[in-house]
Amino acid sequence: MIRKPLQLALAATLLFATATLTSCQKQINNGTETEDASTLTFEATEDDAEAEVTFGDVGDQAMGADAEAGLGQIELFGGANTGGNNDLPLLEGDVAYDPNNPTNRCFTITVVPKDPGVFPKTITIDYGTGCKGRDGKMRSGKIITVYSKPLVAPGAQAVTEFNNYYVDSVKVEGRHVIRNNSTSAVLVMSRLVQNGKLTRPNGSYVKWNAEHTITQVAGLGTPLFPRDDEWNTTGGARGETFRRNITTTWSRQIMEPLHKAATCRWIDKGIVRVTRNDQSAVLNFGNGTCDNKATITKDGVVKEITLR
Repeated sequence: MIRKPLQLALAATLLFATATLTSCQKQINNGTETEDASTLTFEATEDDAEAEVTFGDVGDQAMGADAEAGLGQIELFGGANTGGNNDLPLLEGDVAYDPNNPTNRCFTITVVPKDPGVFPKTITIDYGTGCKGRDGKMRSGKIITVYSKPLVAPGAQAVTEFNNYYVDSVKVEGRHVIRNNSTSAVLVMSRLVQNGKLTRPNGSYVKWNAEHTITQVAGLGTPLFPRDDEWNTTGGARGETFRRNITTTWSRQIMEPLHKAATCRWIDKGIVRVTRNDQSAVLNFGNGTCDNKATITKDGVVKEITLR
């Protein structure tokens, strides 16, 4: 979990703004076949949720590496870390970590330059050819982040890119930017995902561009006790889904803030509307229960999904 004084929500949190659909047709030889519109809308909504979780995890790691390098007071946390914050309870699916057994930590972190107070710094998290995290996911490749200064400082920025980075079998690409916009009165972070792309082994993919604002809404009065921290995320995104030789574009807007508590990896409530053409679906993260379930509703049809 994120340690104070920064206290932002980045575990599985996210974002979003409005855009317009361009095409949802499949080219077969010299002809055109139209896929069922409802299926495309459901799939776009599922892909949006997957992108949110994946790039939210990238943000968690960027924040954690900042502290790992001694730049701030934020612990490396989230599913990627086998170390984590052991004073917090394990979440469902978490793997217990023994700090006296370094073999449990299957990634490495390098900092250039190492000199204290010298910026910008480049921090590389290297998962090698395969590293299983506390959340059971297998990561490989590298996450590379350039910090303008410690992220605890207002105005600081961290820009993350990827080198052959995979989560399980999904390749992650793009550019991830975190900026500290906090003031003395409120803790706020902005986050951009630029040219994000998730590519699956079968060739299907999700392209995602997003921006959001994360604001701390609870726990401000207890800077030494992170368990009571809570955050809301607002904003929007636009995306493109490619499945079965069909390209679908869509937009996303958060209708009710996405809420995340420090004691849960998952967003536990909030509502998002995903729109493609003249159709839309509602993604609902629940009523505050900590789990990896969400529902998609379209035209009265409700489908439960598992967040990955």
